[in-house]
Amino acid sequence: MSATQLAPPSLTPPEEQIEQIVRRLAGRYPTDRISPAELEMLVRESYREFDNAAVRAFVAVLTERLVRRHIERAQDDQKAS
Repeated sequence: MSATQLAPPSLTPPEEQIEQIVRRLAGRYPTDRISPAELEMLVRESYREFDNAAVRAFVAVLTERLVRRHIERAQDDQKAS
């Protein structure tokens, strides 16, 4: 498997999944929107919400969606105030 290919979600260890999510989102959102520390905290907290999930295959995808939604909502709230 090359460095650009990802292992299937079910075979990727949780810590590696978290790091991948943080890297992807850090590339999408500049640090003036969310600090690297806050981004990592949000990813870890969101990932933990699925700790008891019976099916683990989509935890990374769901985590990333939750964090993106949180960041977008925070930006919308700032624009509204």
